[in-house]
Amino acid sequence: MQPPSRHGPATRDVTQALFQSRTRTALLRTVLRDGVSDSMSGLARRTGLSPHAVAVEVRNLAAAGIVEVESIGGADVVRVNRAHPAVAPIVQLLEAAERKPSSRANPDVPVRESLAYFGAALGTCKRRRHFNLETTIVRGLSTARRDATILEWLPVVLLKNRRVLDWSVLKEEARRLKLKGELEMVVEMAADATGHAELRAHVADLQDRRRKPAVFAIDASTRDALRKRLPGSTGWSLAAATAAASERERLEKLGPASRALLALDLGERLGALRRSRA
Repeated sequence: MQPPSRHGPATRDVTQALFQSRTRTALLRTVLRDGVSDSMSGLARRTGLSPHAVAVEVRNLAAAGIVEVESIGGADVVRVNRAHPAVAPIVQLLEAAERKPSSRANPDVPVRESLAYFGAALGTCKRRRHFNLETTIVRGLSTARRDATILEWLPVVLLKNRRVLDWSVLKEEARRLKLKGELEMVVEMAADATGHAELRAHVADLQDRRRKPAVFAIDASTRDALRKRLPGSTGWSLAAATAAASERERLEKLGPASRALLALDLGERLGALRRSRA
């Protein structure tokens, strides 16, 4: 003998009635979902089933308590038992099963919502924290390969949160996902646009001479959008561009140890400056 279900006999019988027979499913759609009350022969005509098949399945459903059978004028009329607690969930399942399956969820949505949480104004995108700050930026680097809008907002997110950003975690995640070149480019974009030279020092050790860094499609419209969105932007003057290029060339010639010392020195100077202003 089959052991009783932990949900009780009624739930066990309803589950069997719903999933073990296409005939039952057809009757459930007609009687429960559509609310049809009809005789056995009438249900057979409506569903295209044989009278015998209808009679067998009605007995099963009546035993489970989800339909009622009443003799009226010599005919057995079948109707739904709305008082049964399983009826409403079964109707919901039937309706859900008939809906067209939605397309696969866009994997970029959690990234966009996390970027919005950390300060990116991405239109009607919800502000939801799916990942921490560092993971959000790194995943945004990957998304930016196919979405120029994300590229325009990544430097903004980085600058808005640079004081709480864990650079060691950010660099490690970028290395792990092979996005070092992308991270370097985004930070340089932020540094060039705002004059925050310490940003470039933070990622100087990300430069890899053995392979070319990834190149985003950065056109004039992207630069204009970035200049408007970055807080404290100093613009893209020729003098600033020349100075930035010279500084970048100097940093590229430094070894890893010198880059680390430079980053440490800049960090100490920034700390002293903040303490003096406090």
